Amino acid sequence: MGLRLHSVCYLVMAICSFASFSCAHAQETKAAVYLDGMLGATVGPGFVTLNIGGPSLSLVLNQDFKVGVGALPSLYIEDGKTTPKLGIGPRVDLKKVSIIAPFFPAQPTGKWAGSLGLAYKFGRKK
Repeated sequence: MGLRLHSVCYLVMAICSFASFSCAHAQETKAAVYLDGMLGATVGPGFVTLNIGGPSLSLVLNQDFKVGVGALPSLYIEDGKTTPKLGIGPRVDLKKVSIIAPFFPAQPTGKWAGSLGLAYKFGRKK
């Protein structure tokens, strides 16, 4: 009797293992490599910036519209000198276009300088 119980347990375990193995093979894994980001330009008092999309925190209102705040790694161009700076500010995303308003620290004064511009979002379709 004890030998039969062990045989039944082994048979049940084998069937469960085969079933889970079959389910794992039935599911397809899809992998994709894509470039996803944002490229933009803003204008401020006495300077221009070229921005790329950085991390952001957004409130998604629907598939095509979201608002948030983000960090924008930028090339800050002022008086013919180009300096890398990190801008921080609000953004509004409408489909593939973003309205961005990053603020940048001004070195000599320690104040923040605001700017306003547009960006294009590129990447995969959802």
